[in-house]
Amino acid sequence: MPTRILRDGILTSERVNDLGPLEEVFYRRLMSVVDDHGRYYGNPALIRAACFPLKLDKVSDSDIGKWLLVTEKAGLVRQYLATDGKRYLQLVDFGQRIQAKSKFPEPDNSPNSTVTHREAPGVTGNNGLVGGVVEVEVGGGKATRGRRKTETPIPDDFTVSDRVKRWAAEKGYARLPEHLEAFRLKAEAKGYRYADWDAALMNAIRDDWAGIGKSQKSTVSNGVAASRPLQ
Repeated sequence: MPTRILRDGILTSERVNDLGPLEEVFYRRLMSVVDDHGRYYGNPALIRAACFPLKLDKVSDSDIGKWLLVTEKAGLVRQYLATDGKRYLQLVDFGQRIQAKSKFPEPDNSPNSTVTHREAPGVTGNNGLVGGVVEVEVGGGKATRGRRKTETPIPDDFTVSDRVKRWAAEKGYARLPEHLEAFRLKAEAKGYRYADWDAALMNAIRDDWAGIGKSQKSTVSNGVAASRPLQ
């Protein structure tokens, strides 16, 4: 990993100040893995593995994508397509004293090399939850990942769907009614609006809004592991 000296200017940077706490931690970690030119792979899975090696169970690829979007919007990160057809990123105004040749392709600064992410409808503030889709523009063309959805307040009849139940069973989460109640109370109190309420609930369960901790995936009875039923 490259050696980095973080200058105190980051403390007074208005662009960094525009970031939420999670995005700032991501940006600071990203500074530790980019090369001397401020470049790194643009693949969220590779970024996640490099920046959060001890938090792979707590940080998802979608988290990385969301934080990249926010740091791009703040003018701190640029993503680009190289001639090899792959996506890379570069920290803007990195200012590191050049010490070695970059192993990553250089941006050619042509309109067709720039990757621009439009804000996803499901991103609401800095609360760490994401729903909706992201539009990606490459040069003059545009590719939409998924269909745009409209953000809405939490539905009156919102409950734990089969989709969430399947996800919870796979991940080992239980006590779903308690998670749902905590999620609903906070969403109503804060006025949260999401395009995908199931996804928002799953994030809230993962982040333990209910404060009950992740349920054990199994119990051992008479020496035989038996799955605990989801409530």
